[in-house]
Amino acid sequence: MILDALFGAAPLGIGVWDRDMRFVRVNATLAAMNGLTEDEHAGRRPADVLPDIECLDQVLERWRHILATGEPSLDVEVRGRTPAVPDDERVWVEQFFPIRAGADIVGIGGVVADVTEGRRVEEALRASEALFRQFAAASSDIIWIRNTATSEFEFLSPAVARLFGGAAGDVNGAYEWLKAVVPEDREMAAAAMSQVRAGHSVVHDYRVRIPGSGKIRWLRNTAFPLRDDQGMIRRIGGIVQDVTDERDAAQRLTVLIGELQHRSRNVMGVVQAMVETTLATSTGLDDFADTFGARMVTLARVQNLLSRLDGLERIAFDELLRCELSTIGARPEDDPRVTLDGPERVPLRSGGIQTLALAIHELMTNSLKYGALSQPDARLHIHWGLTLPTGGGRARLHIDWRETGVTMRAAASERIGQGRELIEHALPYQLHARTTFALTDDGVHCHIDLPVSHVASRATGS
Repeated sequence: MILDALFGAAPLGIGVWDRDMRFVRVNATLAAMNGLTEDEHAGRRPADVLPDIECLDQVLERWRHILATGEPSLDVEVRGRTPAVPDDERVWVEQFFPIRAGADIVGIGGVVADVTEGRRVEEALRASEALFRQFAAASSDIIWIRNTATSEFEFLSPAVARLFGGAAGDVNGAYEWLKAVVPEDREMAAAAMSQVRAGHSVVHDYRVRIPGSGKIRWLRNTAFPLRDDQGMIRRIGGIVQDVTDERDAAQRLTVLIGELQHRSRNVMGVVQAMVETTLATSTGLDDFADTFGARMVTLARVQNLLSRLDGLERIAFDELLRCELSTIGARPEDDPRVTLDGPERVPLRSGGIQTLALAIHELMTNSLKYGALSQPDARLHIHWGLTLPTGGGRARLHIDWRETGVTMRAAASERIGQGRELIEHALPYQLHARTTFALTDDGVHCHIDLPVSHVASRATGS
């Protein structure tokens, strides 16, 4: 009676087989698993009842071992299809044991549990974990998970080694990670983690110092709480991006925008001054058009030079000078009357390049019309040098423009006055330059002394 009650009430499948390995009895649960009635099992072999069970031969071999030795066979996993669900592969875990009558083994008993759903969950979990690890391994961002109780990292993606140049264990734990954060950002970084533990998602940027190289990198941490089935925050996770290049680019863009605004104001001021000066000294509309047009071309050349600069680069004085000389074919390679002497790559302050270029343009234009470049036996010598500051202040560039062997014409004195006005008044006012301009019997002698960029110390001698 008790056995009958067990067979009827057990939530697991129960079966009994004789020594010929034929079904003697099954309970309703096992009958339902197999898709046959209890009576349809009686006297039949497993292969007749369940032809689509995988590895059935191995199960029968286990049964023979039980009958021969009396040793049970436990946790046997069996897969296959049954008439109950012919299109769905199921998984069972089975326990087999001997049935005795006194000292004799008269049959085999078995308990069967359908674990299909559990196995599917496990397989899905394994597949999901493998996919996650594959994603994390391929990601250039650091993916992390921390235990809220211990603050230890339960997961750190390989990107942490690429960033820090070592194993993930080098930054494991709250203390090691916080040590990598620069001191100025530690309080903020720790406060952000406290917010995440309290249930808030946080995005924050902070700096770390890379061990070994000592380089500073900017990281952006997107952190969020991870809740369990009860809604408790047992873990927190996040994604860390290296945003150093992004922040550097943003900083360069800010500098460039400021530089553009500064240049635009300078250009408008220069153009206005050019209009006023050219109007005041022109003899007529045609003269104004020619002179103003030439000056605008010079200004355009300077803007073209400035547009090619990247970030904080500066135009060098020798580059500007050669650019202007090349427009009239007066480079030393082209004209033996011209001599250049001075260090290369002396960087100019971008804010004053337009005015200096216009001054050089006026000197060259006057030389081409009335001075050394207009006479075959005359000479033009341009020398420049650099004085570096010793007690603070800016480096200064000294430019000496000297023409010799010039036979001065009577009209030259009045016309050269246009360039002289620019040199003696505009350069000191706009560039804080010190200038001298002398119109001698032998030609023009002009000296310009002006401050240049802070990076002028990088210039090399010629």
